[in-house]
Amino acid sequence: MKQNISNACGTVALVHSIANNTDKIQLTEGHLKKFLDEAKELDAAARGTLLEKSEGIINAHKELAQEGQTNTPSADDPVNHHFITFVHKDGALYELDGRKAFPINHGPTTPDNLLEDAAAVCKKFIARDPNEVRFTVVALTESN
Repeated sequence: MKQNISNACGTVALVHSIANNTDKIQLTEGHLKKFLDEAKELDAAARGTLLEKSEGIINAHKELAQEGQTNTPSADDPVNHHFITFVHKDGALYELDGRKAFPINHGPTTPDNLLEDAAAVCKKFIARDPNEVRFTVVALTESN
């Protein structure tokens, strides 16, 4: 999905994560399920446009952004932080970034090796700028 909304990369990353794991995540009726159902047959640009019009998701994004521990930037403020997603799909590790034109294939992986393989890619990102300390990794996992 193309990210058309400024400072919504976390929401886009979360949507990417869930959309690529609907075989493992059972969604109930609601804004996200409706969006994913409507977006299923669309291309990345059209999905981004659909997200812009999805008031339920946009309102949830705004509400949750206000609950954070730091000041929330306005939609137009420049920020130095960005969220992306790594997913296992069809035997490959993909990087999904709403600012990029297409998914980046980082090579083969399996569900069992996803975390290790994604961590290896993250280490390469860190090596590009070893003095940068603002780097965080979050995993969407199953609860027991």
